Amino acid sequence: MNLARSITTVGGYTIGSRVFGFVREVLTASFLGAGAAADALVFAIKFPAIFRRLFAEGAFNASFVPLFAGILATKGKEEARTFAEQILTLWVGVLFLLILLIELFLPTLMPLLVPGFASTPDRLFYAIEFSRITFPFIFFISLTALYSGILNSIDKFAIVASSPMAGNLVIITIVLGFYDKFFSPGLAFAWGVMACGIVQWLWVWIPSFKEGMGLRFVWPQFNSNVTHFFKILAPAAFGSGVVQINLFVGAFIASWLPTGAISYLNYADRLNQLPLSVIGVAVSTALLPILSRHIRGEKWDKAHQSQNQAIEFSMFLTLPAALALIFLADPFVMIVFERGAFTEHDTRATALTLQALAVGLPAYVLIKVFSSSFFARQDTRTPVYTACAGIVVDIGLSLALMGSFHQIGIAFATAVAAWINAMLLGYLLWRQGHLVFEDRLKKFSSRMILACGGTIVLLKALQFSVHPLLLGGEFVRGFVVMGLVSFGLAGFLFLSHVMGALKFHELKLMFSSRV
Repeated sequence: MNLARSITTVGGYTIGSRVFGFVREVLTASFLGAGAAADALVFAIKFPAIFRRLFAEGAFNASFVPLFAGILATKGKEEARTFAEQILTLWVGVLFLLILLIELFLPTLMPLLVPGFASTPDRLFYAIEFSRITFPFIFFISLTALYSGILNSIDKFAIVASSPMAGNLVIITIVLGFYDKFFSPGLAFAWGVMACGIVQWLWVWIPSFKEGMGLRFVWPQFNSNVTHFFKILAPAAFGSGVVQINLFVGAFIASWLPTGAISYLNYADRLNQLPLSVIGVAVSTALLPILSRHIRGEKWDKAHQSQNQAIEFSMFLTLPAALALIFLADPFVMIVFERGAFTEHDTRATALTLQALAVGLPAYVLIKVFSSSFFARQDTRTPVYTACAGIVVDIGLSLALMGSFHQIGIAFATAVAAWINAMLLGYLLWRQGHLVFEDRLKKFSSRMILACGGTIVLLKALQFSVHPLLLGGEFVRGFVVMGLVSFGLAGFLFLSHVMGALKFHELKLMFSSRV
């Protein structure tokens, strides 16, 4: 598969996952609103997600996939499977100990992690109860990441990309079936998250087994491949640890905000995550194994071509998404969340937070692309250094802005930090000769800026003309928002073609050519 088609495959299934994810968030907003239980549920879901960045898609994925793909390409399937079995055995042991320790000491840890919850005992109680159920999710999602890395390395992107969709569907089913069976609907969400992890693991394990990659537990042997894995993992884990510190500090800071602020951040992030997951995660997922193979085979021209194509394709999709989230934030939040316990005041607070987050959307995607280039070269140190710089900015700005702007200040600080991280990664890639600004990329960048400027004017004019209709009923508002998005996207595509940023025949060629 070529890169653009691989990205589209992953992104297409990710859209399905995010649609079900939105349904899940709509249910959360409807059943819990932005109160104590909602704030606690947000933390209970983020708590295992923090470790997920180390044990699953984060440091582990960056270390395992390039090695596994390289071994598979040069030494064959048996050698790659032996390596994966060694890692599986060691990883399961580590995960079991982690879960045991967290579950035993959770009541002691929770007041330290979110001390602001102590002033609202309901939030602290719910956070402990929900987290006891959700934390073992990390075990199954880590196994999912291992088998996903195997499947991606053999170009089985569709199976991996569809697993989150199945997981979200399980959460929705459990919530709708059991939300009224507990003293809080939040418990149904927590059990749904746990079941989601199990289903996602089975979703990728069964196809791996059919491909001859049904791994066994073996006696650990620290051979050259396993040793090399941990050498690469160490700086990546350190970097992930730094990121976790930032996340813990973020949770620490946010816990002091008024009740509801954490929920506003979460709801805004869910909307912002749609293009980030569909584009950023899809691009990095498809790019990493492809770059790893090109670099291992010393096909430098193809590596540069794949990377530049990833930048063009991701920015072509990300920039209009960012503009839509910034200029249509209010109607988006209104349509998706404003019902049940979610009020008009909650809509406005969430929309302002979304606008601040969306400023950094292109940077988040560029970080995914640039980091994949370092990871493919088995350099897990450089992204650590740039992440540290971004984290310092994030924490400093959050502390400076939270007093006056509450969660909006925290969201803006995150966006600024993302841009600093992305620019540092791009500069270091360029200095090392791994980022080549070819004439095509230069032309694309300048003309894309013009296309975006025209799109901003178009969106503002459209929004002004249909503003009275946005005050109508839910059906009318939904129809108007769909119209705004459709006309805005059509206008962006037309302007991109006219400006020469990416003409229609080039877009078609991108999907049909092979790399």
